[in-house]
Amino acid sequence: MANYASLNVCPTCSKSYKRPEHLRRHQISHGTERPHECMGCGNTFQRSDVLKRHLRTCDNLFDHPAQSTEPSVKRRALSNPQTQPDPTISLLDSYDLPASTDENSIRHGGGAPSFTNIAGWVSCGLSSHDFDVPSDSWQDFLNLGSGVQSPASAMSDERHHDDRSLNFLANFTSETGLVDAFDCGTLEQRRRVATSFQNDVVGSKKHTAVPVPACADSTVAFAGNPTTSDVNEEYNSQAAVLQWLSDPLSLKSHEIITSIKDVVLQQSKNSCVDLSWSNTAEEACLHFFSPMNIRRYIHFYWAIWHPNVNIMHKATFHSASAKPELVAAMSVMGACVSPEPSDREYARRWFNCVEELVFSIDDLCDDSPVSSFCDTGEAQWWRGKLRALQAAYMVCLYQNWEGTHSSKRRIRRYRYSTMVAAARDTLHNARHPNYRQQNLCDFSFKNFAAREELIRVCLWIFLLDTAFVIFNNLPPRMVIREMRMSPAKPEACFQALTAEDCFNSLAQEQQDSALQPVESLDFASAFEMLYRSHVDDDSSTMLAGLGPLNLFAMTSALHSLIFHYQSSFSCQGSLSAIQQGLQNWEMVWNIYVTRFSETPRHSPVTSSMHDLASDDMWRRVGFTRHASEYWLLAKLMVDRLSTSDDEGAEAAAFSNGLVQKPMSLSSIESAGPLLRQYDQTSMQQVNNLISEFQKVCIRSDSKD
Repeated sequence: MANYASLNVCPTCSKSYKRPEHLRRHQISHGTERPHECMGCGNTFQRSDVLKRHLRTCDNLFDHPAQSTEPSVKRRALSNPQTQPDPTISLLDSYDLPASTDENSIRHGGGAPSFTNIAGWVSCGLSSHDFDVPSDSWQDFLNLGSGVQSPASAMSDERHHDDRSLNFLANFTSETGLVDAFDCGTLEQRRRVATSFQNDVVGSKKHTAVPVPACADSTVAFAGNPTTSDVNEEYNSQAAVLQWLSDPLSLKSHEIITSIKDVVLQQSKNSCVDLSWSNTAEEACLHFFSPMNIRRYIHFYWAIWHPNVNIMHKATFHSASAKPELVAAMSVMGACVSPEPSDREYARRWFNCVEELVFSIDDLCDDSPVSSFCDTGEAQWWRGKLRALQAAYMVCLYQNWEGTHSSKRRIRRYRYSTMVAAARDTLHNARHPNYRQQNLCDFSFKNFAAREELIRVCLWIFLLDTAFVIFNNLPPRMVIREMRMSPAKPEACFQALTAEDCFNSLAQEQQDSALQPVESLDFASAFEMLYRSHVDDDSSTMLAGLGPLNLFAMTSALHSLIFHYQSSFSCQGSLSAIQQGLQNWEMVWNIYVTRFSETPRHSPVTSSMHDLASDDMWRRVGFTRHASEYWLLAKLMVDRLSTSDDEGAEAAAFSNGLVQKPMSLSSIESAGPLLRQYDQTSMQQVNNLISEFQKVCIRSDSKD
């Protein structure tokens, strides 16, 4: 066995330690600097953990409420600067902070004990607890910022934009990261979200006392001669363990870490995991998926990311009772949109591990048919297939926009197909009942949430399919005719935090005479209405009342039809039908913008993005408000294809001797597809096409 004591020896007093971080902490005691000051009594301390113990007994503390956190002083690097650190150890060093409630501790999950110290205690001490219905004593702390908001002013400046603009899509196809491509707010707004979370955590911890071990104030019997550092080290270890055990997310953190460990140690031949498990990797995993980091990342998920892809129901989601695979995927997504660059770097380390973990879920890989929702009468099945689909969708998102080129190809070619197959097994359940026949006593909030989540995740899977068509020129794997499910309900219904508010929102929707037929309408039938030669006013108003998410899916579906058209050798008549659909969709969208876009039903938050409070960020309308750009791109593509078809018809007439005007070879060759390369990982070719279209739009505007 290696003699670790000889590796970490203090050059001043020759005291040895097993771990280098213990040596670094000990060496601070030989200095004279005392940077940590108590604002209550003015005493100074060399270490923040000593100050923390002092704060529990300081008589003058309550006279200075500002002393709720300790000043954070970055530790000096006492190791040899010439030594190149191991990347895993460097990752751990960035987390090497004392257990406290200061800003740095909240950002990096606090001073976490070793995984080997807590694994058995967590599984034994908490496994018997029932987390299906979290207790009221800590539920508010678990779901920070979930209270009812009171939005104020209009946000028409953010919702409306020039219909002749492709600025969003031009940026979308030129950027790769989630934050840069989607509507995640500015850096300042995301920092305000982080600050709001820190303030809420500090406020909650003022009312949470961690039990103090008896060894903190008494003599401890050690083998040999005990020192003050030994007592402090033993106390810190026990206090950290007690803090973790008292956290309601400690069991979830333990489940995630052990699952990832199993994935790494039991890699299959075709596994995408490229990580070797070691003590340092285990510690890094422990810190990234610590209870405080899980809570922080999920807070970022709701406030920053959720409006872009709203597949989760906030009011009925509880981190402590959710599937560990889903919590892990949400944590990675939250870290990817964090205002801290270090969070995004640490998240990339676990991309493939969480992917392998999620796509090995039995509920996702099971081919057995799912029983009908109405047969069970309860929303029990949502913990299986539905949660697995939600987790898989998040993995596909972060890998496709944040992962490597090989990860993007793997998601596009293999993982997405698995997700589509699982979604098809559940499409027959993605329908709402007729709520007109129910009263508040009969209304099940949980069943409504489960149905609506399933409808939305299936809708977003279809949207991801059309995204691959538009941006990667990949043949679609879903067709519009199989989307025989209910349209997504308005945001006021989906964002309601209580059963009463949700039922009232549904009743308000049904009172609108223009929306009477919606209960019996499925999404595919609504899309077929766009193909009519004439859509009357009532039908147009009904389609407009479906809201931006449904309308966004409809205009995206037109791109799949365009792909089929330009990929075929002969498509007589189909282009005119697409043109009719584009014309009708534009009319419906204009009705939505003028009549429904600013109503509380579709836009619960009416504040501008600049004035939007951090607690209201999760309620805003995401990038679906740019649906008109997807329509414009489809229209420009159809116009280009229509011109090519006219030139091709003239060339055919010339070859048959019907016309005398010769056609150029370049005109005849232009009748091919607009995008030549299929299944392209880069979005460069569609970005070039958008740039060409933008020049056309600018020239046409200048002529006008």
